[in-house]
Amino acid sequence: MSARPDPASPRDLARPLARALAAAVMVLTLAACGLRAETPPPTEPSPDAVEQVRARTVADSLALAQAAAAAALLPDGAAEPVAPVLADVSAFSEQHADQLGGVYVSGLPAPTGSPTSSPTTAAATVGDVLVELATATRTALTDADAVPDGPLARLVASIATSRGELATRLARAAGAEVPSLVPDEAPPLDPTPSPSASVDGLGTDELATLALVHDQAGYGFEVIAAKLPGGQRSAASAAAATHRARSEAWAGAAGIDGSAQDPRRASYTLPSGLDDPAVAATLARTLETSVADAYANAVGEAPPGTRATLIDGLRAATDAAAAWGATPVPFPGLPERAQQPTG
Repeated sequence: MSARPDPASPRDLARPLARALAAAVMVLTLAACGLRAETPPPTEPSPDAVEQVRARTVADSLALAQAAAAAALLPDGAAEPVAPVLADVSAFSEQHADQLGGVYVSGLPAPTGSPTSSPTTAAATVGDVLVELATATRTALTDADAVPDGPLARLVASIATSRGELATRLARAAGAEVPSLVPDEAPPLDPTPSPSASVDGLGTDELATLALVHDQAGYGFEVIAAKLPGGQRSAASAAAATHRARSEAWAGAAGIDGSAQDPRRASYTLPSGLDDPAVAATLARTLETSVADAYANAVGEAPPGTRATLIDGLRAATDAAAAWGATPVPFPGLPERAQQPTG
C-alpha cells in the first residue's frame, strides 16, 4: 500500500496566499502612483467679464501711480503747480487699486520660467502721465457702462470721474491742452444730462430721487443767487435754472410729475448765514455733491448699457462742485469711501 502524503501544514498553505496578497498590493500601489503622476496640475480659472474689468482698472491705477511718482522726480514734475497734482494722481490711484481689491493672487505656484520680479518702470514725463490719465479715463468710462456688476460699475464710474478731474487739473497746471476724456464713440460730456435711455433700467424710486435732489439744488441755488453779488449771482442763477430743468426731466421720465408720488417740495431747509459768501459757497458745494452722490447710486442700480447718462450726471455734478471750490477726492459720489486725512 503506497504511503499517503503528509497533509499540508497551515503555515504551508498561508505562504502562497501571502505572496498573492503582496503582489496585489504592489499592483494597486503602482497603479495609484501612475494615476497621481498623470493628474494635471491645478490651473488658474479664466477671469469672467467682471474680473476682467476689476483687474484692468487695478492695473491702470497702479500704472498711473508709478508714472506720476516717476514724473514727480523730473524738474517739470517737481515744480509748482504741477507737483501737488502729480502727488494726488499717485495717492488717488493707489487708493483706487486698494479699494478695488488689489492685484489678484491665486496662490498657485508660478509657471516655470515666469518672471520673479516686476519690470522696472521707465521714467515718465508730465505729458506721459497726462496721456495715461486720459486713456485710463476713457477705458474706465466704457467699462463702467458695460460691466454686469452694479456695485463695481458704481465704483469704476467714480474712479473714471476722479481720473478725468485729475487729467483736467494736471493739464491746466502744466499749461497743456485738456485731452479728450470720453470714448471715441461717445459724445462730449453733457453738463445737463437728460434721462434718455437710462429710464429703461431704473425704477420709479431711483428716478424720483434724481428729481428730488435736482429740485433741492435748484431751490438752494435760487436762494444763493439772491445773496451773492455780481458774477457769483449769475453763476448761481444759471445753476438753479439747470437743476430745475433736470428735476422736471427726471420727474417726467418717472411719470410722477404733479402726482401723489412726486417727492418734490415747495421749499427746503437751508443753513443760516447765507449772507456770508463763504457760507453760500459751502452750501453750493454741498448741493452739487449731493447730486453727484445720487447719480453714483443710480449708476449702481442701472443695468449695463444704460448708464452713460447717469455717469455724465456724476461727472457734471463733480465738475460743478469743483467750480464752487470743492476739494478733489479719490471717490466722487461715494461718500462711504471717503478717507480721513492723516497727519
